[in-house]
Amino acid sequence: MNIQLSISLLVSDRMETLGKCLASLKPLLRELDSELIAVFTGKNEETLKLLQQYTSQIIPFTWCDDFSKARNTGLKEARGEWFLYLDDDEWFDDTAEIVHFFKSGEYQNYQCAFYVERNYLDLEGKRYSDADVGRMCRLTPETKFVFPIHENLCPFHEPNKKLRTFVHHYGYARKEKTDRKETKTSRNLPLLLEMLEKDPESPQCCMQIAQEYRSIGEYENAVAYSRKGLESAQKEKRIYNYELWLQVNLPMLISYTGDLKLAVKEAERLLYLPRTLEVAAAYLCVTLVASCRDLKEYQKGLKYVRIYHEKLTYLRKNPDAALRQRAVGVTMDNAAEEEVPVYAEGLFFSAETGDIRSACDILSWLPWEDENRISPLYPRLEEWKKKYPEINEAILDGYSSLHTENLYVCLQKTLRAEKSGEIQNARKLWTICAENCPSGFQWELIEIAVRNVFPLQPLIDRMSPEAWNQYAAAAAWNKEAKTLEEFFRKMKSLLQEYPFYSRKLEQYCLERLLTQELLEPSRPAVLLHQYCESVILDAETLYRPEVLADPETYAIPSQYRFAVAVCDALSAIDRGNLTDSGPLLKAAIQIYPKMSAAVNQLLRSLEEQIYQSSHIVPEEFTALGDQVKQVLHELIENEQWEEAYGVTSQLIPLLPDDLEVLRMKQEILRHGTEPSIIKEI
Repeated sequence: MNIQLSISLLVSDRMETLGKCLASLKPLLRELDSELIAVFTGKNEETLKLLQQYTSQIIPFTWCDDFSKARNTGLKEARGEWFLYLDDDEWFDDTAEIVHFFKSGEYQNYQCAFYVERNYLDLEGKRYSDADVGRMCRLTPETKFVFPIHENLCPFHEPNKKLRTFVHHYGYARKEKTDRKETKTSRNLPLLLEMLEKDPESPQCCMQIAQEYRSIGEYENAVAYSRKGLESAQKEKRIYNYELWLQVNLPMLISYTGDLKLAVKEAERLLYLPRTLEVAAAYLCVTLVASCRDLKEYQKGLKYVRIYHEKLTYLRKNPDAALRQRAVGVTMDNAAEEEVPVYAEGLFFSAETGDIRSACDILSWLPWEDENRISPLYPRLEEWKKKYPEINEAILDGYSSLHTENLYVCLQKTLRAEKSGEIQNARKLWTICAENCPSGFQWELIEIAVRNVFPLQPLIDRMSPEAWNQYAAAAAWNKEAKTLEEFFRKMKSLLQEYPFYSRKLEQYCLERLLTQELLEPSRPAVLLHQYCESVILDAETLYRPEVLADPETYAIPSQYRFAVAVCDALSAIDRGNLTDSGPLLKAAIQIYPKMSAAVNQLLRSLEEQIYQSSHIVPEEFTALGDQVKQVLHELIENEQWEEAYGVTSQLIPLLPDDLEVLRMKQEILRHGTEPSIIKEI
């Protein structure tokens, strides 16, 4: 009979997490020949009772501010072939990988193993950082813990296995206003400083002190101890993980103090040291790229983008080397997480320096097939093209040379083919994009289709009505008014098989013209009639006649009720019955105040016609002005300042001498805080 795994747990009185911790160990105790050893530093009887449910090996330990002594107490009782340790404020998310590691016999090929510690930075668990921790090893007579704070297993032999299994750890999580005395830093720092007095040349102790100062934002002190630790580490023959951490973090900590030039100088010095390995070099390049960006030293920054790529390429080709080069929070995987942001900066650097060749190289380095990583970059790539229009042709040439099925690249190839006059090729590429179109690409694909009269069917068939509504609204409100009608005319011919989509686009375009533009006197009636007919036709397609007959009861959208009232008013005008149109237009404004600008412009036109025929303003129009004032009062009461301001701009020409309207306008101006209002004024 053989114990495969000894699990040692350091337990205080943290009942809020101990239950989760013990429960997460159940699969290991059930599936493996394993034992649980609890080193108990607490006093709570409830904690003890809970522990006794899981193990009989409970070792009382009087706390003495020395983690290694506490850990070694449990280690001495371990009888397993392998040893694993954790704390009572940590719990495994899933232990299946560890179970497989032992059951498959894979553990026999290794001397130690790493799992991931997920350190949460807030109590809500929204922010965290992952660190590979070496907490599993084959037990030998020499195995022991060293260092009273941030204790380590020693020796930690190779080869080692990297597991993806992780524990949740909230030990360092704290709210923004938590007092420093309540954090682990206030406990650890005095002990570490005392240790350093006893061993002034300890680079690991310096690293740990620097980590503590960094965690509380005292970057000057963190820099000082990082420098001291590096000086000591470089005297040793072997490169240990603490030297790796110090190399990576010293320039970063300097940058946090605000001295970017010194950060660059230090990073450059470290980068070219013989003791700086590839993982550290990649990290240093990340710091250098960010600092060069802020210092606007683009040529230098571009050089470090290339070096970063070289180091990352080497590490991917040599995974064993990557596995050996690790420290707390410093791994090849973590360095690779910066790949897309670093290359994005490189694209901007290349544009600033006019280095098109480098831009093309960097485009070829991006992980186009990894959609999860690359898709957040698309907005920056669009920003890149927009900021440097003078090199757009070269940028598109760079995309055209890429061998990838990525749809964003396919879209760029489509644009390049279009610009080159290769319309058949452009249509082929456009169809590939349209048939697999992810969210966010529709706008440009539709624009290309309109310019080249490509059939929209491959794209429209994959767009939901909601997605089309979003596109139609954006198109109507972002295009210049003078091009809007021509745009819709072209779109209408492409949407013949999609009348509902065509009408939705038409309505958004007309709303834009009717609410935002000052129209020629004859235009409001024409555009209102076109808008209302489109809305009514939509409603007749969607609703039964009995529903439309009683729109209030069935809560039909206000656009439909507005359209019915306006159509009735326009019919009255067509019959020459101008005075009957007033109450109907008044009702329309009440229903849909957004259209008050167009309706008021129509009313002024009618007023002029009536004045020319009778020189008397009908009472209906005075009443209508009072009605609009009532709407204005309601908007003010609801503090809808921007909408109220728009109504006053239409009401004042109708009632230029009305002092109440002028007073209300002043109130709106005093209270309105929207930048758009201030800008209009």
